Amino acid sequence: MNTVRDYLLFKKFIMPVALQVMFWAGIGGTLYGTWWLYSHDHWAWIMSLTFGTLMVRLLFESFVLRYQTYVCLNEIREKLDARQ
Repeated sequence: MNTVRDYLLFKKFIMPVALQVMFWAGIGGTLYGTWWLYSHDHWAWIMSLTFGTLMVRLLFESFVLRYQTYVCLNEIREKLDARQ
């Protein structure tokens, strides 16, 4: 019950789990698009495989970096509050 309360009061976030699900969905979509290009004998399938997966990774790393920055700033604030 306490964990539900934490989610409802925004003390815990759903976003880290949602980001992981969306990341793997993006990778799956990229691989499906790559397979589609390969099965239709299009030459760009290798670029889709290489750069598509790389772009999905970079995009979601930027999202995770923003979240981790928020978590670290909260930890610093808690340590400063405990010191005073």
